[in-house]
Amino acid sequence: MKKTRFHNSPLRVASLAALFLIASLTACKKDTDPTPGSNGVEGTWQISAITVSPALNGITDLLAFFQAFSGSDCFSKITFNFKSNGTIDGSVPADCQSTEDLAEDELGIDEQSTWKVENNKIVLTSGSDRQEYDLTVNSTTMNWSYSEVDSDDGKTYTYTIVFTRK
Repeated sequence: MKKTRFHNSPLRVASLAALFLIASLTACKKDTDPTPGSNGVEGTWQISAITVSPALNGITDLLAFFQAFSGSDCFSKITFNFKSNGTIDGSVPADCQSTEDLAEDELGIDEQSTWKVENNKIVLTSGSDRQEYDLTVNSTTMNWSYSEVDSDDGKTYTYTIVFTRK
């Protein structure tokens, strides 16, 4: 997996969450059909948890950390619609849209972002940027995870983003 400038930090995970925010900002309408598609990813989801194991600087619940740090619960309010044609859209509450410019500056995600499942991984692509995560999905939850070795302490950290189907 391509390393980013926020390697192994809560800010990197927050930036990942911002990626989902930007993808959802391109929404035109919301899909109301909760039936999973052929690979289970299609449908509308919300982030319900972001974790790291082992604890990173004493933190395991990165969603709670980010919400406390930002003073906002926006990431758990955003809905993401993974369409069967490989595009992503969603819905951002009006009180959360002020973060759009910051997230675009940090991540460079635009309305051309796409997704696909390859070999039990979900792959997100925006322009030449490609990110992939280990994927587990059922009718109510979807987990994305990845591991990285910290270059400072040599520990392997596993990050997991949990989505709940809407």
